Amino acid sequence: MPVPARTRSIARVIFAVALLGVLVVTHLGLQAQKGFADGCTGFGDVAITADALGSAPEAGGCGEVATGEYADFLGVSNIAWGLLFYVGLALLRLGYAAGGNRTLRVASFAFATFGFAYTLYLVGLQAFVIGSYCVLCMTSAALVTLLFILHILEHRREMSGERHSAPPPTTKAALVPYGVIAGVFAVLLLADVALAGGDGEQPDALAEAAQSEPEQPASLLPPVPQGCAYDPVFAPVGDLSAFTDNPSVGAGPVSVIEVFDPNCPHCQSLHETLEGVKAATQEQATFYSVPFPLRPSAIGQAASLAWARESDAYFGLVDQFFARLDASWGMTPEELREAANEVGLDGPSLIATLEDQEMVQPYLDMVSEDADAVRDYLSAPDGGISTPKLVINGRVVANTNATLTEGCLTQLIQDAAGTSDAPVAAVEEVQ
Repeated sequence: MPVPARTRSIARVIFAVALLGVLVVTHLGLQAQKGFADGCTGFGDVAITADALGSAPEAGGCGEVATGEYADFLGVSNIAWGLLFYVGLALLRLGYAAGGNRTLRVASFAFATFGFAYTLYLVGLQAFVIGSYCVLCMTSAALVTLLFILHILEHRREMSGERHSAPPPTTKAALVPYGVIAGVFAVLLLADVALAGGDGEQPDALAEAAQSEPEQPASLLPPVPQGCAYDPVFAPVGDLSAFTDNPSVGAGPVSVIEVFDPNCPHCQSLHETLEGVKAATQEQATFYSVPFPLRPSAIGQAASLAWARESDAYFGLVDQFFARLDASWGMTPEELREAANEVGLDGPSLIATLEDQEMVQPYLDMVSEDADAVRDYLSAPDGGISTPKLVINGRVVANTNATLTEGCLTQLIQDAAGTSDAPVAAVEEVQ
């Protein structure tokens, strides 16, 4: 039995909304995989202005909602459940369109009803337990609500007994609109994966996978010692002067640039590793610290570090920021004041500076100059920027577990200084 004419248009809309849900959840998964380094939606553009200082840290935000304590159900992530829900619903609607089997329509209605009930639970968690919202999660919640409403309308029309004189289409003709909708969806999905699935903060699973040797251009020779490598994607940075006015430790001839966001877990891990590297290579290298706010809510911390540049407590403040790292991305004024006081700085003076547009502007200019330099020299070929980035004498270190170890980094620095007993890492410059 074909789909009744009185509900045919609603059935197609339901199918389209279900596929839109697949797109939203896929995009959410891509951003979660990158640690939401580009913001909740993945389209964040960090404007380093005084207004940005007023943006509250994402207390939980997408990170905590999508990957935090309440991110799973029965051991499976809500992102995966959401994808299964939308795909399952789309398949039920496609089956109903092909044969008009009312059992499939009823199953679809039950599916949508359960999805709506679970969505209410998730929204309640965000509102009353977590205390913050995930933009993409709320977008998905709106789509589930729309699907539930559309199913109610479809059911009411089905029960109304309204007559249509138009002859029912053949199965092939009935599926043509669905094919068009699916084609548009496929194009959008491929575009999203291509644009949003780029370089970002590596979660542990990806970092472990990255230990395998990447395919290298023919101009690159295998790095030694085994597992230690520079990233062949990045051309060497010939002029490091844009970074060498930043706070530094050590006095050796090798320049090591550490680019980080104090809210980035992998930056925290690398920063801790570098403590041992600095102790081992303090006579061979100078380590420059370059904060780079990936999100507007991190600008307050970057400006605070710019304010602390002239003090001996700068690196202590960096350590404090990493020690206080949590699921939020940024710090409240109270947290900034406490962190400054903890390392012997004047916390109230810091907050007064951040809240005065004229006083804070020179520090925002410093942050902006650093950010421009990072974008100019350390953007990936696709234009994306991720943290952490470590640059040794102009060459970008591979962001893999195999390379970002105390032993490997110490070896690479000693190679660059010409003080290592091991063979020098034979990585030619990328042309």
